[in-house]
Amino acid sequence: MSTVNRLTLPFDEGAIALPDSGQIVVLRAKTEGYGDFPRDRLTCVQGFYPTHQFLEASGYQTTTEYPDTAAMAIVHLTKAKDENRALLALAYDAVAQGGTLVVDGAKTEGIESLLKTVKKLHPVDGQLSKAHGKVFWLTKSAPANPFSDWAAALTPAPNKDGFMTAAGVFSADGIDQGSAELAPVIAGKLKGRVADLGAGWGWLAQQALSSNPEIESLDLIEAEHLALNCAKLNLNDPRARFVWDDAREVHAKRSYDAVISNPPFHTGRKAEPALGRAFIAAARDMLKPAGHLYLVANRQLAYEATLNECFGRVDVVNQSSRYKIIHARKPK
Repeated sequence: MSTVNRLTLPFDEGAIALPDSGQIVVLRAKTEGYGDFPRDRLTCVQGFYPTHQFLEASGYQTTTEYPDTAAMAIVHLTKAKDENRALLALAYDAVAQGGTLVVDGAKTEGIESLLKTVKKLHPVDGQLSKAHGKVFWLTKSAPANPFSDWAAALTPAPNKDGFMTAAGVFSADGIDQGSAELAPVIAGKLKGRVADLGAGWGWLAQQALSSNPEIESLDLIEAEHLALNCAKLNLNDPRARFVWDDAREVHAKRSYDAVISNPPFHTGRKAEPALGRAFIAAARDMLKPAGHLYLVANRQLAYEATLNECFGRVDVVNQSSRYKIIHARKPK
């Protein structure tokens, strides 16, 4: 059973009633399961580009901004604790007095811990367990937000390395070690038009620009809207261009002189090498015939077969205890 199906159970059982009027706001909206909700009153908030585009193409009103008002608010949890708390705080602010706030999440997303904390701050009307997770709901009882201290986590702020990041973006607390190992390898080796696939909050792109004066332009291609907003705060270089898009989708074939990437390798707890393989295939299609790919990957991830399918020359140019740096040329 999917998380969105778990969400609908308390509605189906009559434990929660949809409001008769007003907007129903869904934070971190999923790709399915809202068929019984009034579509004309449903606002899906989603900053992850593939999900955002799917919802928009399916006819839902979809946005990256958090609405100020709502008759009902629904929060789907993510893997990031601070992001989840911030989403709940923003949802409480948005929902009307006497309105319902619904929270849905899996055990692996911290739903149990969040529920315990919420109960200490505000009465909870009910809860339902299903599909390795829970749905709980509460009625907004007062204008004052008991969760207000949590909301700031989604506002970009300096991390320990002085870069602007926010809860929920990859490696928000500091520079990712994989990117840190890739940066010195690409110093002085990039020129022309460059793309950073999965650019995150922009540290690797900043390093590439500062160490490669012959770069003419660098496109930071990133699927997470908030991460890209952080990157805009971190880079002050006219050569940088910020592209909110799915890095696996190729829109500019054979147009880049170089691609750099520290691709994601999981969406849940298990490694998913298919993500990195998709980035490699996209890089092949984006590169000019004489283009270069510089990639960092966890040592245990087997990308070699895909690399050899996509490129005529593949070299591991550096290895550490955790990572390998790959230089691929001659895109096929």
